[in-house]
Amino acid sequence: MEIEELITALSSALGVIGAPDVIEPENIRPVALQSRDRRNLGEVEKQFQKSLDEIKRDERIPELVFRLANLHLSEGTFGRAIILYEVTLGLESDRVQAWIHMGLAYRLAGEFTDAISCFGSALAMDPDNPVAHFHMAMAQLDAELFDEAMESFSQALSLKPNWDKGLYGRGLYYFRRGNNQGAITWLKRALEINAECLPALLEIANVYLAMGQMDGAKEVLGRALRIDGHQPYALATLGDIMFGENNLERALQFYDSALQIKFDDPELWMKKGRTHKALKSFKEASTAFEKALNANPEFVEAWVAIGNIMIIVNDTDVALECFNTALSLAPDNAAIAHARGQLNLSLDRLDEAFIDFDAAFSNDPSNPEHLYYRALILEKLDRKVEAKRTWQVAEGLYREAGNVTRAAECAARIKFLS
Repeated sequence: MEIEELITALSSALGVIGAPDVIEPENIRPVALQSRDRRNLGEVEKQFQKSLDEIKRDERIPELVFRLANLHLSEGTFGRAIILYEVTLGLESDRVQAWIHMGLAYRLAGEFTDAISCFGSALAMDPDNPVAHFHMAMAQLDAELFDEAMESFSQALSLKPNWDKGLYGRGLYYFRRGNNQGAITWLKRALEINAECLPALLEIANVYLAMGQMDGAKEVLGRALRIDGHQPYALATLGDIMFGENNLERALQFYDSALQIKFDDPELWMKKGRTHKALKSFKEASTAFEKALNANPEFVEAWVAIGNIMIIVNDTDVALECFNTALSLAPDNAAIAHARGQLNLSLDRLDEAFIDFDAAFSNDPSNPEHLYYRALILEKLDRKVEAKRTWQVAEGLYREAGNVTRAAECAARIKFLS
């Protein structure tokens, strides 16, 4: 295909698909089955990529690459979108919206430091851009940089005072900090400005859910679904409500509906897996957790969940492999080390279990449960002096925590060993 023909073909294909100029996170949807037009664009994109070095000096290229990146971002293919934004910015480094969208792609991919860097670049060129301040605040909030996030939200609202998105962001901030009433106040203000602000509707539903106000959550989610009947997180939150009400079959229906739209979301697969586990459908639960790993192979929670299922079905070798992988990804996670320790203990692998409970206590020194099992193992290994010392420390921690039963058990073990 000749250069001019290729540029025309790409421009025409993007026009047919309708690549968005501005991306809203709540509207990002993966594409399960591509249309003929989308497949055609994919073929043109491959040819375009091969010829990019030859044609990148053409003044039309930055805009075309930017639009192509936007399309990938809108479909949730964050890695490809980031590459294309980098190409765009390599050709036209002062394109602020490309910096913002690249930051959004990094943020949604969980790379918060890179996201913050991108938004910083956008703000260096356009310091009065409220959208850049808002996205900066969202990335800072995800990174738990709470003071910085509050400052960025304040900057956004000072530039655009009655902006529903800015008010929503402030509400989200308060919810993340555990101030449910403050969150509701700001989210309601966002909805007074724009009754169809989907992020605010979804978040106020989460607040109501956290407060146990199920009827309020259902009402708000109904409003969200009247605006967008295919909103996956509205459907998923209804699933959460059904799960909380122990209506597990109905919960599965909502999770399945959400997954039909957002099939690449590991958290949704985890919710489905936990529901199957509650129904004692262990094979289906394991399949769902594996789908979560397909979406994110480094999803520690999914490895642990599969390990726990394998313990239930008595496949201890696979369970150990899962816990080993989880700990390789999160070596300082005390809960996983403790879980592997219990499994090793049940298999009479005392030395391995001892190492696990030691590691768990090192990373979680206020939790006496790690010491409880450590002491049991020391007794089994006939290391009575060390066992007695461990029981004594555990007893003190249990008493501090108000666990009288465990403290008494520790005292009895100390007396037995004396």
